[in-house]
Amino acid sequence: MTAFKGIIPPLCTPLAADGSVDRSSLERLVRRQLDAGVHGVFALGSSGEAIYLNDAARRQVLEVVVGSVAGAVPVFAGAVDGSTARVIEQVRWISDFPVDAIVVTAPFYANVSDAETITHFATVAAASRFPIIAYDIPGNVGRRLSADVTIELLRANVIAGLKDTSGDIAGFFRILREMGDRSGKSMICGTDKGAGDWLEGGADGVVPGIGNVCSDLFVGLYDAHLRGDKAEMQRRAEHIAVVSSILNVGQKYGLGLHASQLGALKTVLRNAGTIATTTVSLPLAPYPEAAAREVLAIMAGIGL
Repeated sequence: MTAFKGIIPPLCTPLAADGSVDRSSLERLVRRQLDAGVHGVFALGSSGEAIYLNDAARRQVLEVVVGSVAGAVPVFAGAVDGSTARVIEQVRWISDFPVDAIVVTAPFYANVSDAETITHFATVAAASRFPIIAYDIPGNVGRRLSADVTIELLRANVIAGLKDTSGDIAGFFRILREMGDRSGKSMICGTDKGAGDWLEGGADGVVPGIGNVCSDLFVGLYDAHLRGDKAEMQRRAEHIAVVSSILNVGQKYGLGLHASQLGALKTVLRNAGTIATTTVSLPLAPYPEAAAREVLAIMAGIGL
């Protein structure tokens, strides 16, 4: 197994006004990330609206991303679904593409036990020719991927790493301490604000949602971490904290959290000319113009 490191943004999925995948905008978004010096990209995650897309649309996204990256950096692909059987279906068609790892959550909808969660990951891993990265995102799945389960899966080489979007830095550090042999494992945080603390504590990299609009800040943060330049890390972290504030603006205008997050990212990307629309998948609500003005003012305030 290969250990993946660095900044790996979870790409938004640009959509046309009719909700179809906007391939040209997605190509520009990938180019924006590569130009910023990212170390990988993650397609079909939460920022990519994967759970809302049908399989045909998901295939289109991965086709564009893999083609645009053209081997320049590793590509992670999300196989996001509620049951083991559906995840395996995703894994099988994803295997038609030259990806580097497949990212899988615990099962959701059903309230499963730890033993059932272990069975889920073991069965999916047995069906995949690519490494499986476990995705702990309790805000979307509805429950934590426990530290004990994660450690067991890592020790057994069922999973090749963890993308931790729980926000529980102490739990993440416990996993790092207790997992045993870490060679070939990718221990990555999905935190935007505070990412430097996770890196300093031993994370191999960051999958930052707001990296869609400011991946250069995270690349600079990571480079400063490698150099041991704490002053530069602090400077970058302060800017990242400001940008992170845009994700909640839409909630003041009546949006749910996911629509608020995606709408803010797509507003900034549209304003930059990277994508053509701020369309999001149903049932998410469109982003209000008043919220868009507030978001762009925040970005302008720090020169972005």
